[in-house]
Amino acid sequence: MKANIKKIALLAGIAIFLASGLISVKFFSTSKTANTKVSGMYFGNQEWGGEIAVTGDTEIIGNLTVSPGTVVKFVVGDDRGRGDEVEKDGFNDNDPTRLRSYTATHSSLFVFRKLIAQGTKEKNIVFTSAAMEPRLADWESIVFRGDGSIVDNVVVEYSRNGLNPMGSQPNSVIKNSVVRHALWGTISSANSSIKIINNYLSDAGHEGIDLAYKTEQIVRGNTIEDCHTGIAAMDGSAIIENNTIRNCGDGIFINKGASPKVYNNTIVIAPADSKREWRYDNYVIPIFSDPE
Repeated sequence: MKANIKKIALLAGIAIFLASGLISVKFFSTSKTANTKVSGMYFGNQEWGGEIAVTGDTEIIGNLTVSPGTVVKFVVGDDRGRGDEVEKDGFNDNDPTRLRSYTATHSSLFVFRKLIAQGTKEKNIVFTSAAMEPRLADWESIVFRGDGSIVDNVVVEYSRNGLNPMGSQPNSVIKNSVVRHALWGTISSANSSIKIINNYLSDAGHEGIDLAYKTEQIVRGNTIEDCHTGIAAMDGSAIIENNTIRNCGDGIFINKGASPKVYNNTIVIAPADSKREWRYDNYVIPIFSDPE
């Protein structure tokens, strides 16, 4: 009897060891994916190429590298039915896209470690809507957490809130990229210390860039056009320099308690009679006032 128990324990130990080894190999390996659909949770580092269709919330438990020329299309309608409600903040109270009914039917991409999306001028990487007639908030956002992330020569369009870096990322950068057609912000960086350099940001119902991280953020050389607000400094002490902001309802908004260092920015506010607005169904954000 004791011998059988020892044998069972030994076999169980071997099984656990082998399973742990397989999990470790999977986590530290890189899986290459091209011209296919993705949805759900993926363990280990991933490499995407060709055309990728995102059909539901996609979580990469590792790094994601996206090859130059890759096109990632988010299908309108989430096949996983998951989502959380965003709290009211006084501005978004009547916004249907903050509700679970929206988040459970629209996809996001979550990268738990580094996002390396490094295109070239000749071969941009594109994240866009799969709809024949795309519109604002066809998909949610790209969230990434790993320090050392690089977003370079990338186009992001028709999202709710574009690029959404999270956490301390002093060695990460978003540069030379185009982020446009967002119902909320094009770069929602309030929760990250990422650098934002030489991008073209346009057509956002909230702001081109939002900032709030306690450590120093650098926002330099960006062109921001046709947004409700160009840059919103909600907290922290970001360096905001050499940016050009045109045709926005507000150039640089500085919230009470924020202490950004603002140098050499060019700001041209939208004409006083501008009727610019952003719509999602019956929800409307006018350029100079709070949403209706």
